[in-house]
Amino acid sequence: MMKSKVLHIYRCLLLASSLFLLLLSVVPGAMSVLAFYASLIVLLLSIMTIQGNVYWCFKLVSITVGLGMLLVNDYLRLFAGLPSESLLGKLVMYSGFVTIVLFGIKRVLSMRINSA
Repeated sequence: MMKSKVLHIYRCLLLASSLFLLLLSVVPGAMSVLAFYASLIVLLLSIMTIQGNVYWCFKLVSITVGLGMLLVNDYLRLFAGLPSESLLGKLVMYSGFVTIVLFGIKRVLSMRINSA
């Protein structure tokens, strides 16, 4: 019982961290890149919270990080981003996000199969 409450608090803290890092993504310059890398770490930590059919934390954190990456982040956003940044650098960061999300989806599917 106590373990599930601690895990629930941990999941909520991960979600709050991803929302806080979303705010830091607006800051121009190196801060937006650091916020993106920290968001990837939070996304990796949210994968560890997947248990059985409980994966809301991973789902919400991945949506928050994805929206932050594509729409908010000063360095990575799809429109009106920094013109001096290379497309290759952006693609490497996009592929890191996609790889982590695919790993999380694989874990969700395997946990759902194991719990059935």
